[in-house]
Amino acid sequence: MYKSAFIFQSIAFGMWRKVSIELPEAQIIAEQMIQTMLDKKVKSVALSNYQKLQKIGFINRNIKDFDKLIECKIKSIDYRGNVIHIQFNKKMNLVLCGDYGAQYRFIRKGEELPTKIHFKMEFIDGTFFTIRQSGMGLIYAAEDSEVPNLYVYKRDFSDTPSPVGEHEFTSERFSELLNEKKQNIKASLVGKTAVVVGLSNAAFQEIIYKAGIHPKRNTGTLTENEKSNLYDSMKEILNERICSGGKDNFEDLFGKKGRHIPVMGPNMKDKNCPQCGAAIEKISHGGGQVYLCPRCQR
Repeated sequence: MYKSAFIFQSIAFGMWRKVSIELPEAQIIAEQMIQTMLDKKVKSVALSNYQKLQKIGFINRNIKDFDKLIECKIKSIDYRGNVIHIQFNKKMNLVLCGDYGAQYRFIRKGEELPTKIHFKMEFIDGTFFTIRQSGMGLIYAAEDSEVPNLYVYKRDFSDTPSPVGEHEFTSERFSELLNEKKQNIKASLVGKTAVVVGLSNAAFQEIIYKAGIHPKRNTGTLTENEKSNLYDSMKEILNERICSGGKDNFEDLFGKKGRHIPVMGPNMKDKNCPQCGAAIEKISHGGGQVYLCPRCQR
């Protein structure tokens, strides 16, 4: 389930812009869920326009699995990497992952519901939780025994360090992990061989730009100073995104837009480097497009 679907780069649903949910945005959403949704009891669950998602493994094959959530109460909400895990009583769970495009909303009583959604959960107090999925991701109802076997859960709730919020993940430990891998820098930060969880192409471009590292570098060629700069850049970028409410194209659980403007990425198309003035370049690399400064990144 879901692992084989990674061969797909994206899914188009209308004209809505895809906004990836990386570690900072997942943390923001989950913390808002904890503040607003704990102890709520489910009145009903409905799905719509879900067939494409279901076909490639992003939603349960048996839609009736979601009926098991009805009359359940939310016991806990936790998160790690890009994954949000909502645990109910009666041994039920909802596992969410918005890797390459999702919009999560909490709708207060009396507020208007979004018109285009794939998932709607109504609580007995008249509030709602909705999801619109626009790319690779997961909306999965699972019993307690099923959760540990879900690919995204195993991937992010794992021994792989989180670059935010874990004191034992030091610069020295990061350097050790990079030395063990000795692979392309992107593969070390993004994907199944990454030494950290929760990052995708958007964060990768910002981090390596700020660290002055070219995207095609191999970790075996990095100096200790470069690895230290990479660690510091990663922590700075991710914490800045969390403190700023997410990326500027992200909307939180209540529809509020993030304030973090990426220092490198598609927003720098046809622009010059703010540090040295060189024209920003775009290359195809590691299954996606990467923007970089040819002078600052070596």
